[in-house]
Amino acid sequence: MEIRGFHHQGILLLDFINWANSNLFLLAIWFDRIPARTVVWHANGNNPLPRGSKVELTSSNLVLMDPEGLIIWQANPATPVISAAMLDTGNFVLKGNDSSTYIWESFKNPTDTILLTQILDLGSKLFSRLTETNYSKGRFELNFSNGSLELNPIAWPSEFQYDHYYSSYTYNANPYESGYQLVFNESANVYIVKLNGENAQFPDWDRINYTGDNYYRATLGFDGVFTQYSHPKNSTNNQDWLPMQSIPINMCNAIFNDIGSGPCGFNSYCSIQENGTPTCDCPPGYVFQDLNDRLGGCKPTFPQGCGLDDGWGDPEELYEIRQFDNVNWPLNDYERLSPYNQTQCEKSCLYDCSCAVAIFDGRRCWKKRLPLSNGRYMDTGFSKTLFKVRKEVPPRGYCKVGRGTKKPVLLGALLEEEEERAILTDWAYDCYIGGRIYLLVDNDKVAMDDKERLKKWVEVSLWCIQDEPSKRPTMKMVLEMLEGFLDVPLLQSPFPLGSSG
Repeated sequence: MEIRGFHHQGILLLDFINWANSNLFLLAIWFDRIPARTVVWHANGNNPLPRGSKVELTSSNLVLMDPEGLIIWQANPATPVISAAMLDTGNFVLKGNDSSTYIWESFKNPTDTILLTQILDLGSKLFSRLTETNYSKGRFELNFSNGSLELNPIAWPSEFQYDHYYSSYTYNANPYESGYQLVFNESANVYIVKLNGENAQFPDWDRINYTGDNYYRATLGFDGVFTQYSHPKNSTNNQDWLPMQSIPINMCNAIFNDIGSGPCGFNSYCSIQENGTPTCDCPPGYVFQDLNDRLGGCKPTFPQGCGLDDGWGDPEELYEIRQFDNVNWPLNDYERLSPYNQTQCEKSCLYDCSCAVAIFDGRRCWKKRLPLSNGRYMDTGFSKTLFKVRKEVPPRGYCKVGRGTKKPVLLGALLEEEEERAILTDWAYDCYIGGRIYLLVDNDKVAMDDKERLKKWVEVSLWCIQDEPSKRPTMKMVLEMLEGFLDVPLLQSPFPLGSSG
């Protein structure tokens, strides 16, 4: 049979759900009685499907297929399937001949969430989403495999685990005193049960005063924090889930590994918001690799490294230091200079092609290279953080990789404020003459795919800003040159020698 909207009393629902506001879909279980549609299980997070896909229950399994009939995911119980049911606990189960037992259940195949009455046995794991709206496997895992609950960062997109950043430390060499189940009981308490029957609470978690008025869940967030939430059952507005307790308490300080990026991506830093959740940001001169993935790391807005500026003059003409205090990447030091003052620290970084940032504490200067890892905000008046970034405008006549801005130098972009205009246009002309017009569009793929048209646009743009007005083409001529009805004349420098520009 084909399953559509399989539910029990409307509390939780198994159906297809839209994936990341696209035309793709997941087979998922979510709370259906609250405005905030909260997914607690999904089958195909790494393989969202187009409209027309379907899930079918056969005599041997539960199968998810794309519109062409290709199997994307399946639940394969060991015995024949007689029926399926969505329990009011949120557990979707397949039953065999013995209806009192389940031959497959979503509770034993969790994704990032556990619910009331759910139990994780040894060997179980939860895995985070990639982002809040992307259900692909993310950068963190909860593992209950050796008697302890552990949270591990993952070397995404592989599955390699780095050292844990949280552990319940409930493992014991004596198996009877070691943890063997993670329980989320019917009273909304989460704890570890040892084989001898003893319960082990998480040290920082309180017991819940259960009244039955709330829904509950415990989720490994895309940010790596394992959090227990509650939500009023009778909510009539868009009230969100209320975080009750989390591990670790401070995600920014929890991860401190020699390899890997840390709690945030490379070249970014972690800070704790007022509500206690971590967030990732880019330092000055850097932007996110992907605006939709704040944990995906940052990149400089200009090329960095040795060899880029060989023979191009004084580094102090190309770079500047921007101070952004109380941020540190503790494991990226490659040199410590002492005793040093701040001016010496700044100059040392400016003249060192390996240096991306320096930390100065009043006497000592630590220099760091890319990629920066384990970044975190320190709110204790830690030290001065000194970033080396490209100056906004390069020296006159300089055409080299790495301007601080990303504005294409075409037509309107060349019409800057008067003081900057001469420098920008000379730079554009030098890039054109030197065969480096790709710099003018920041290597934009669409522009570079039609190099001849790009070359023509640059030539016309430079004619339009000639220092001598009589040499500038009329708008009609500009249109005819751009459309190919007129040839573009041999280009001259916008500011000939001796010009006051």
